[in-house]
Amino acid sequence: MSSPLLGTSSAHHGHRWPLVAGAVGAVALLVVLTFAFLDPFGGSGEEPPVRYVEGVVGANSKVNPLFVYQNEVDRDIATLVFSGLTRLSGDGTPEPALAESWDVSSDGRMYTFHLRPGVTWHTGIQFTADDVVFTYNMLGDPLLQGDPDQAQLWQSIDCTAGDPRTVTCVLPEPFAPFLSYASTGILPKHILEAVTAPNMLDDPFNLAPVGTGPYRLTRMDGVHALLVANEEYYLGAPAIEEIEIRFFPTVSAAAAGIVRAEIDGLLVDLTIDPQDFLTLGDVEGVEGYPFNRSAYTSLYLNNRETPLNDHFVREAIARAVDVEAIIAELLGGRGLLADTPIAPGTWAHSDVNAPELELDLARNLLDAGGWDLPPDETVRRRNNVDLRFSLMTDQDPLRGAIADAISENLAEVGIEAVVVREASNSLVTDFLIPREYQAAVFGWDPGADPDPYPAWHSSQAIGDGRNLAAYTSDEADAIMEAARQTTALEARRDLYAQFQELFVQDVPSVPLYYPVYTYFVSSRIDGIQPGVLFTPASRLANVHEWTASRVPDLGG
Repeated sequence: MSSPLLGTSSAHHGHRWPLVAGAVGAVALLVVLTFAFLDPFGGSGEEPPVRYVEGVVGANSKVNPLFVYQNEVDRDIATLVFSGLTRLSGDGTPEPALAESWDVSSDGRMYTFHLRPGVTWHTGIQFTADDVVFTYNMLGDPLLQGDPDQAQLWQSIDCTAGDPRTVTCVLPEPFAPFLSYASTGILPKHILEAVTAPNMLDDPFNLAPVGTGPYRLTRMDGVHALLVANEEYYLGAPAIEEIEIRFFPTVSAAAAGIVRAEIDGLLVDLTIDPQDFLTLGDVEGVEGYPFNRSAYTSLYLNNRETPLNDHFVREAIARAVDVEAIIAELLGGRGLLADTPIAPGTWAHSDVNAPELELDLARNLLDAGGWDLPPDETVRRRNNVDLRFSLMTDQDPLRGAIADAISENLAEVGIEAVVVREASNSLVTDFLIPREYQAAVFGWDPGADPDPYPAWHSSQAIGDGRNLAAYTSDEADAIMEAARQTTALEARRDLYAQFQELFVQDVPSVPLYYPVYTYFVSSRIDGIQPGVLFTPASRLANVHEWTASRVPDLGG
């Protein structure tokens, strides 16, 4: 979900990854980087290097794959510095990265990764299987102050190094999304070996990280992070020789940097001021690339609560809410209709016949369910009970406006939805997770893999599970379980197509939209590939393939 608490998934797994460093390792690291710090950009050549400057809102904190879930700026920088065994393609398919190939046992429990030869850390030290085992053991250390939603997954996995280029990971049970989780950045054992899990969070390594990624960090302070191309990058040396990530306090301040040609790029989400968005779109020499998120905003319907335990009511709601108007009027058109909980543009998405806006059909469904509209009244009634429920959301202005629009839509067919706004933390802990609500507008972030199990399997409809709608379906459960257990991508795709068809039939909730972010980038930059943002940092997934024309130094 868009809430950090609800942004990942079940107790079975999570999405992000932690790191390690120590006093001894930090000293060695600083010695290695000293020469880079002396002249991070420039040199004495007459021709300036090819350079790209991007603005981000916020600042760095801990540039470490184990902790980037806390800070999107850290995640952006870490995406440039680190790499994992796998990487995600534009549609989310796991592809080779540090691992050039892998084998999966017939029972789906053992993954054997074959590592690329000749890969080196930014320090020049050889990358080996020991680095992978070190990282995965750190991720599974119960004393690590990392992402709690990923801890149980890594604690249950046993990884060993068969030789310097082979890593074998044994899972307690088949788990097809594992390859997506293997995209977490790998840490350098030769620097961090002496650091314990409890000390990793505050280790100096987090401010001077070393990875195997396309760029090497040379300097980072409260103003910016400076990076230079890794000439030894295993997928090929990046064409853009230098990258600066410049920190801004607000989106408006960063947007002004684009207008003044002080920066080359800026990713904006739906929170940008509409006038700032229009201004950016009019800047000459700047292109706007759309990227839809894999996270979505949904109208959650509690399937255990009256009257939303009535299929007639749920389908009528789906037919009465004008989602296209919400996207056009409240999102400025920057959203994709969410027919299902699996994002368009991903390998698992399937076209389905989802309920569409049909007010007359909505009224007919309510009639068929026995919800009559008494003469001269505006709210339907059945057995002397009004068709009324509370519609909760948090204090976010956009979600509040969406809830108000939904309430107005439902009134058109005789349903009264009373909008209630709660503080975000209270909404999550006191109402959504205990399922002490009737309907709610909120978000869900499935992470790197489309696996719907955490949000929709019946086992997750109890306790701290994230099946907030309390959706129960034996057929859907069987499909989701089978999809987790097969390692064949085509078989998983077919199973998820079945799940999506069943979802739109059962209407356990009403997915509303996938937000569309816009990446404003100077037209002198080529190679950007719009696609799905599994995190905002996904925009940088193919940065090593970008090219840029030379311009005068923008003033780091």
